[in-house]
Amino acid sequence: MNVPHDRATLVLMLLLAACGDAPAPLPTAARIELAEVGERAGLTLVQTSGDPRRWYIPESNGTGAAWLDYDGDGDLDLFIGNGQRVRYLDNGARLEVVRDARSALYRNDGNLRFTDVSAEAGGARSDWVQAIATADVDNDGDTDLYLGCIGPDVLLRNDGGRFADATAESGLRNDLWAAGAAFADVDNDGWLDLYIANYCLFDFENPPNKGVRNVIKELEVAWGPEEENKQGFNPGAPDVLFLGIGGGKFREATAERGLVLPKALCSYAAVFSDIDGDGDQDILVGNDMQPSNLFVNDGRGHFTEEGAARGFALGADGRATSAMGLVPEDVDFDGDFDMLRTNFDFEPNSLHINDGTGHFADRARPLGLAAGSVDKLGWGAGFFDAELDGDLDLLIANGHVYPQAKEIGMSGWKMETQLYEAVQGPSGSVVWLDATVRVGGGLEGLHSARGLALADADDDGDIDALVTDLDERPRLLENRSARGGRWLAVRLEGTRSNRDGIGAVVAVEAGGRAWTREARRTAGLYSSHDPRLHFGLGPVARIDSVEVRWPSGARSMVAAPSLDSILVVEEP
Repeated sequence: MNVPHDRATLVLMLLLAACGDAPAPLPTAARIELAEVGERAGLTLVQTSGDPRRWYIPESNGTGAAWLDYDGDGDLDLFIGNGQRVRYLDNGARLEVVRDARSALYRNDGNLRFTDVSAEAGGARSDWVQAIATADVDNDGDTDLYLGCIGPDVLLRNDGGRFADATAESGLRNDLWAAGAAFADVDNDGWLDLYIANYCLFDFENPPNKGVRNVIKELEVAWGPEEENKQGFNPGAPDVLFLGIGGGKFREATAERGLVLPKALCSYAAVFSDIDGDGDQDILVGNDMQPSNLFVNDGRGHFTEEGAARGFALGADGRATSAMGLVPEDVDFDGDFDMLRTNFDFEPNSLHINDGTGHFADRARPLGLAAGSVDKLGWGAGFFDAELDGDLDLLIANGHVYPQAKEIGMSGWKMETQLYEAVQGPSGSVVWLDATVRVGGGLEGLHSARGLALADADDDGDIDALVTDLDERPRLLENRSARGGRWLAVRLEGTRSNRDGIGAVVAVEAGGRAWTREARRTAGLYSSHDPRLHFGLGPVARIDSVEVRWPSGARSMVAAPSLDSILVVEEP
């Protein structure tokens, strides 16, 4: 089978590896229900991304979405990115980007109804958007938008509910292809910094191989990243760190902070997490067919790359994966942050379990997350407690990069969006069961999905999901699951730390258990999520305490907050 980088020759081995010692989760009756209500909600934007043939690598990547309260009225609004059309000239020897598509900003009107306010609020952008990062970059109390694009990135500053292009004055200049972007305060000075993961170098005027496409089984398809084609096409682009210096302004500091690699890689997701529990934000980057990076923070905002040494760079079989999305979360409730990595078709997804010191082991196979992902190509993903039973379920957006995937011997262009339910395994510990078919509803049907953004969009106490699908309008998955317990949401207001409290660690104790979350806006791929930290608690009678460890080193303790409520914690 003529598939790039010998992927097909690995299929049988990977299938056997993924299934070899996977657990046999105890069957449960699915209580999870996700209803697709996007059209009724008024979300009409259709995702545009190049030409439908997808002969060139930018055309298959898609975009994401972001939940944010842009107008300060207390509910979550929605920004959805968009790509652009591409016209093939001279049979594809040259490409013309046709900028007739727009991104969209939707105002939340309550009861899962939204109104397009793009024009009046400054959200009708014609950039080719991929990554969307939200944060209060100038600490003025409202949420700004960073758009990572194919082409120059954009900072949209929120001025009282209207967005203005503040890119030039901010000092944020990235003209490369940004596939990932995330804010955090790497030196704990109270100002947010920005890491941008750039994917590859691509020139629309001079596409790879003078526009002559890759041919597999007599079908023309796109050339993949350089590590796949082995001919130097689509080489990696360098990532960038910008340090916040106050007032919404930044300076570039990549080399100064130890983040320049010997060779630029093809990066997708970038996320911040304090993986070693020392009170500062480390950086994790997923790379396509190349080892993933883990940059460890020394506490002063200087970094050392330790991905291989800490067990994060490779998959369980010792090979680099075609990494797409990254999701940090404490999935085993031991107080440290583990990492899900979504991977390419024929590669199982990875679940790197943290040993408490920032060292990882890929445990996707025994925990049930490998076998069901081998024939999927994962993009955005997120952990959330769908039915409020106290455990974390997992939603993954899947879709192929080749519309011709089946014809060339790979899995299909359109795929299921998967829901893995957390269940009790035979040993008594949590494992995951692919419950997609049993859940049905909004997960029925096949799509070429990319972005996934999680939020309690209707403020009813459970988490809903927005999924972006290529060539379609988005899906808004309303959570109608039967509830197995109570909940708490925590909203942070930093004073000495950054206003959003990004990087703070929140621990909730109730019913003899503890839940730990880390404040971040951006995770998975391309998308930003509900700024509130949401805890499903199971059938508890009361909450004992909530502790917040702020980036500044300050601590807040709240005793016995109300169940089923939004708790606002201000930094002392």
